[in-house]
Amino acid sequence: MPAAPRCDNPGMVHRMVRWFRRAGTLLPGVLRPPGRTSVRQRYGLERTLHDGAVADISALALELGMISDAVGDPTVADRLAAVQNRVTGIVDDLRGVGSVIYPRVLATAGLGAGLRAVAERRGLRLLLDLPTVELTADARSRAGLLVADHFQTLKRGSVVVVRVRGRRLVRVHITDQGPGGCERREHRAVLRCA
Repeated sequence: MPAAPRCDNPGMVHRMVRWFRRAGTLLPGVLRPPGRTSVRQRYGLERTLHDGAVADISALALELGMISDAVGDPTVADRLAAVQNRVTGIVDDLRGVGSVIYPRVLATAGLGAGLRAVAERRGLRLLLDLPTVELTADARSRAGLLVADHFQTLKRGSVVVVRVRGRRLVRVHITDQGPGGCERREHRAVLRCA
């Protein structure tokens, strides 16, 4: 890895951030926002998973239940019920994977309600401060995915404060503190949105 540039003046900070990005690392507290292409690809993957595998396996679980009800042999019915339970567990696991790729609730419920739902599912205590003006769809999806991805890194019971400001240049500030009075950490990101 090349040597990091020295920061002799405050004007060099933006060049240092670019250097850290090229080197594959970021300054502590700086989050890398997802790009538009990444958001579209992740949304497409989640939709494919949900509309394809999850839907097909859910239908299979229902069919197993109907077969189990129609079978006269209690031993076979018990085995079918056990298989149905395993299939239902697989569906739940696939839904969990889909929610990590792109939480569906972000696309359906909006930024505020979506982030609250993701935080609740992760067992986080969330304080959300959003702009009073409506964000564009691009800003909502990119900022929402950035924050939801960060939620995946936090322990259950963490306290999180999320502040979002701006419209075309969206600034995201996240403060989190783990359970048990861990050290408070701050993270920032800036997204250039259309």
